[in-house]
Order: sequence, then C-alpha cells, then structure tokens
Amino acid sequence: MTTPELTVPLLRIQTASGERYDSAIDLERVRAAHRPLHTVRTEVTADGNTAAAIATLQMWRAVIYPGFPITPSTKWIETVAAHVAGQPDGIKRVKLMEAEHAVADYMAGAAAACRDLILPTATSSVGLDHMTETTRSLGASGLGNVMIINVYRATANYPLCIEGDPSDTLAHRDDGFIQIAARGKQQIYDTVLQAPCLGMHPDVLTPTMPGYYGIKDSHRNARLTVEADSAIHAFQDRWIRPCPLPGLINGDTAFGNCVTSRFFQGFKLEQKRRMEKVFEVLPAIGADFERTFGRPGLAFFDADGWPESGGVDLAVVSMGPDFGTFESLRNAWARDHGLTVAGLAIRLLTPFPRAAVREKLRRARVVLVVNQAHHMGRGHLTLDVADALGNLPSAPRVVSAFAGLGGADVSESTWEAMLDVGRRALAGEDVSDGRIYHEGAAL
Repeated sequence: MTTPELTVPLLRIQTASGERYDSAIDLERVRAAHRPLHTVRTEVTADGNTAAAIATLQMWRAVIYPGFPITPSTKWIETVAAHVAGQPDGIKRVKLMEAEHAVADYMAGAAAACRDLILPTATSSVGLDHMTETTRSLGASGLGNVMIINVYRATANYPLCIEGDPSDTLAHRDDGFIQIAARGKQQIYDTVLQAPCLGMHPDVLTPTMPGYYGIKDSHRNARLTVEADSAIHAFQDRWIRPCPLPGLINGDTAFGNCVTSRFFQGFKLEQKRRMEKVFEVLPAIGADFERTFGRPGLAFFDADGWPESGGVDLAVVSMGPDFGTFESLRNAWARDHGLTVAGLAIRLLTPFPRAAVREKLRRARVVLVVNQAHHMGRGHLTLDVADALGNLPSAPRVVSAFAGLGGADVSESTWEAMLDVGRRALAGEDVSDGRIYHEGAAL
C-alpha cells in the first residue's frame, strides 16, 4: 500500500511556540461552504438569545456549536439547533454535551485544533460555574477564538433564582476572559459580532465573554437590524487574520499545558500584556463597526448627559438595561433639583477601563455607583470606580447603592431614591453607603 502524495505541499513555519503548517486547513473551502442566513440588511423582531444566535450563525468561521441548555440561555442553543437541522447538508454542526464542564473541555480542544475557527457557546450562572475548571485555564492559552456568551443570572445555589443580575459574570472576572456587557437586542447582536475580532486579534489572543441580562434582555422582544452575512464576513475578515500560533491540526507545539514556576510567571506576564492591548484594539474595532454599519460599536461604556466641557454635580455609574430608566428620568430629576447629572453604563468589565473611567468621572463632584449583584462590601463596580479615582489629587466623593438584585425591576421611584443619596452627599451629609433599594425605599 502506498501513501498518495499531497497535492498541496505543507508550508512549514517556525514560531516561538512551535511549528505551523498553514496549508493543512483550507479555510477558503470553509468560507465558501457557508450558507447565508441573510443576504440583505433585514429588520426582524427578536429576543436577546435569538439576537445572539443569529450573530453566531452568520459567522462563516463558526461551524461547531457545543452547548448545554440552562435557563435563561437555553433559547440560544435551541435557535442554533433549529437552523442547523433545517440545513442537513450544510457544514454547521451542533454538539450537545452531557454537562457544561464537557462543553468547556470540548471548546478548548476544538479551538486549539484550529485557532482560525470561532467556537461559540452560551451559558448562565451555575453552567458557567461548572465550566470553571477549564475557563480558568483558558485566559493565558492564546485561544481568542473561544467565545462564551454569558446570559447573566443571579445566584447558582441557595436561594435559586433564574432571573438576571450580573452575579455570575462578576464572580468569574479572574478567569482571564474579556468580559463585555451589552444591553438591548441591537447591542447584543452587534457585540457578539465584534467580540471575536477583539479576542482573535494577534495582539490580544484572549477568549471573550460577551454577556447580557437574563429575562430582561434574553426573553423580551424588540426590533433588531440584522446585517447581510456578506457584510459581516467582510468586516470580520478585516480584523481576523490567520493566528500566528500553531494549532493541534496545523502545527506542533513546543509546550504542553503544564509548566513549572520558572515559566508560569512569564505566561501570566504575557497574559496581562495582551489584556492591556484591549484598551487600544477595542475602540478601533468599535470605530470601524460604526463606520461600516452606522451604529455605535464596542466601547468602554455608554455615556449619557455629559457636556462637551466642564463638570457635572452628580455622576451615576451602573450597567445593564435598567440604566435606560435612569436615562429617561435624568433630565427631569436634574432640573427639579437644580443639578447637573450624567451617567455611565459600563460595558467593558474585564479588563476594567480605569483610565477612561477616571478621565470621565474626574469632572464630577459626587459619583453614585449602582450595583446589581450581591457583594459583602460596597459593590464590585464601586471598588473598580474607587480604584480608578484613587490617584487623583482631588477625587470625587464615591457613594454606593444596590438595586435590582436577582433581576428585580429598578423602578423610577427606586432611581429617584438612589439619586437622592447622591444629592445629599453633594450637600455634605453623612449618607448610608451600600444600602439596597427597591420600590423607592431603602431596605
């Protein structure tokens, strides 16, 4: 028996971490095999999970979809599976695993096999917790083609709550993923499309975790502009280049997955450097997205009410869809109290954009941080904001509040009660810090 000769010779390239054989995988055949979901820009009605699923289905680089159903992210895998089942002769495949830890293991292996394909999944809460043994190992791996869409959900055990607050994603900030929060269906769709461009950038090479609030955004419908697959491919192809690192199929790696302390610190140093590159690459991707599609792209935060010059009396920092209620009442409340008020809805959670937040908030006299996840101290966001402002010679006063725990509605009366804390802090009062607010009352 003779071995047939290769019709295309393998191109051998040496890298610092092993050898790469670029012709081992024909990515152009994968690209050509993609069947478009939309051929023109289209207006649809969709919930957040469907918006995220459409985005992943439109990527030609996403051909394998591992997953496990868990509330409130289940509709993502259902939507993907329904589409794949409708194209039995297509190349996309759903891999339904026996549990979330198996999903994460499968993603790590598949992503390492071909670093130029995108491996997406969606999960939530305890599902993300079950992935921890693998996700905590992925940060320094260079596998920027891993994308875990996290549908935010509250506590994973006692008491069980299936509604959305960002407890799960905040508990996983040390996993080493780039965590980006989205609010609203359009921002969910747009964020999922841009996340691989960031994670797979050669200066970043870090897995991504775009996320959004369960129930409030995952299960509620709104109008959504969906771009043509061809336009998405053109945009992603501008940012996603062949990975400079070898994969398991197209290369030989010099290191395994175990090192001594002699090398460990070096891996972590490079991981930290790549994370810091996010501050340069993310705004560039966001600006290109806006030029291409006419909508805001990735950003460190959404800003509301900030004057072009000068400061404000009260700045509010929060995240998620309930920030929209603040936006709707900000003008009237500020006018009624004779104050200038502005706000930031944080989008980039990890790495936290300290410099950009500091530059914006230094123009405020008081900063009110509204947290929506349980914390034994002043709140996850409060600590980040206080750290960002810590080196200023004359820093704004930072006060903290909690609302919307477990996905509870943050009503106008609740926002007004929290804003009143900021107003009293402006007057120099000794306000209670870190209280929980609901339906206009401090609990």
